Amino acid sequence: MFLSPLVLKAISVDNYIFQFCGVKLFGAMQVLSNDAIIYFIIFLLFYLSLLDKTPNIASVIIRIVAIIVLSLYIIDYYVITNFYTHFVISDAIKYASYAPKYIKQIYEKGFIVFFIPLALVSVTVLIIFTKYKIKNKIIHWFFIVILLFFLLISSFTSNENYVHAWMYRNFFDYNLMILSESKDYSDEFIDNFVFDDKMFYSSKIPETPNIIILLVESLSSYQSLFFSGIKNWTPNLDEIASENISYKNFYANGYTSECAFLSLLTGHYPIYPPPDLSHGRRVPFYGFYDIEDSLPNILNRQGYSTEYLANSDVDFLNIGNWAKSIGFTYIEGSEHPYYRKFDKFSFGAAPDKALFDRVLERVKFNKNNNYFLFVKTTSSHPPFIDPESKIKSEALVFKYVDKQIGIFYKKLEKLDFFKKGILVIVGDHHAMVPLKKKEIDSFGPLKVVAQIPMIVSYGGKKKSVVYEQYQQVDVFNSIKCLISNTQLYSDWLGDVFSYGKKAAKYILFRRGDSRNLISVFSGDKDFLIKLDGDNTHMRGNHSLDKVKRDLIVKKINYLRIIQNNKAHLSKKH
Repeated sequence: MFLSPLVLKAISVDNYIFQFCGVKLFGAMQVLSNDAIIYFIIFLLFYLSLLDKTPNIASVIIRIVAIIVLSLYIIDYYVITNFYTHFVISDAIKYASYAPKYIKQIYEKGFIVFFIPLALVSVTVLIIFTKYKIKNKIIHWFFIVILLFFLLISSFTSNENYVHAWMYRNFFDYNLMILSESKDYSDEFIDNFVFDDKMFYSSKIPETPNIIILLVESLSSYQSLFFSGIKNWTPNLDEIASENISYKNFYANGYTSECAFLSLLTGHYPIYPPPDLSHGRRVPFYGFYDIEDSLPNILNRQGYSTEYLANSDVDFLNIGNWAKSIGFTYIEGSEHPYYRKFDKFSFGAAPDKALFDRVLERVKFNKNNNYFLFVKTTSSHPPFIDPESKIKSEALVFKYVDKQIGIFYKKLEKLDFFKKGILVIVGDHHAMVPLKKKEIDSFGPLKVVAQIPMIVSYGGKKKSVVYEQYQQVDVFNSIKCLISNTQLYSDWLGDVFSYGKKAAKYILFRRGDSRNLISVFSGDKDFLIKLDGDNTHMRGNHSLDKVKRDLIVKKINYLRIIQNNKAHLSKKH
């Protein structure tokens, strides 16, 4: 029972690593050597608690500690296999209030909700309060041999900075490794910090189209034959892409939906200030409330109606309150009476078909106004339950979502939306699943986790394939420029709409595997920046000259320092 999580993790990580290097057992051996120290501690604690000389009350306390360590290990394994990131203390704080609700939604039916927790509690109580003591020398030697075995195996731990080493690190080692992200800047560093974020401007004629951003949960390039040539799960999306403007080198700016919201709706990179529990920096959207120059606020000032429409629970991540704080005039989630008649899935979400039908109603409702609709789907969120068949299958889910997008698109055409409308279809982040060897070979080991599709549709009036690199914050900037008389761009910010599109020179991506690292993409070159307060630096060997290295590092320091100052002003949230 104690060893099963270790064995399962070894198998899972080995399969993951195999996708990258094509070598079997490497990942499994690394898991065994990295996690051996944890199992050494667990078995040592239980051994001490079973010694005849250990008082009963001390035995109970020692076993509780051992159970806590084992529980954290199991939780970490669950997070790795379901979300392909480690269990992080900051995430536990961030999602603690919603986690029980999420688990209940996933396992709402069946014996799991009642019997498994009951069984676990029963076994745990039995283990903690048993009065059994070791009397037999053979059992003593059994424990000693096991402890020596784990101690020996732990000596083979590799300290190499392999790009996917995060996967096989143990829970404690990983959380210690990413602590550099939490290292704050010194007052002296901030006082002497100077950065010139140079912007470029040109005049243009403003436009006032109706705009829909369709943010598709976990939409990734590998799912599309058009965008990757790997899977053929999205034929309708591929057809839309081939008839409009498609972006084949488009990137998310972060690994979560929260990152996508920030990038698309505020134009801010989702790069947070150093976390600090005492200042509440672990809460969702920390420091990004009440942004005056958010996309909804900018559009509101131009007379637009701005709506946030989702089929999920807007209480998750406090999205409803955050959306209101950045200016949305209408906010709707699964709590709306419209969704009462539908089955509910992850995050209390109705099927995407219901969402698309609801969006069409809002399009009709707003027909006499200029409007901006931000639409967030949910059906393709893990654990990938197909709303039609109720079968757990990633392929079936994305085929379902693709079918609904195709129907939605055709209905928009019938409503003459494209007479004065633009539809942007974009993924929020790469799906939290093991990376495929083909996509790693196609996009590279660093870029692959950020690669997502984007389509800009004018109803087939404009058609092209764009190979320049763009990112989610560029969508924000492009809409901002579209409705104004000024085109704005920089080395860090592109424009996908205006005549003479401008691609940013640098793209930033907040990583989910190694939280203390930021990926930077520039053409065919990739860089990693280690977050470490005053000592934030570019990692690894590269041919980039010192001026450009300093520029990239300074930009990231600038984003974190500025965001830290803004965060203190919105501490009430």
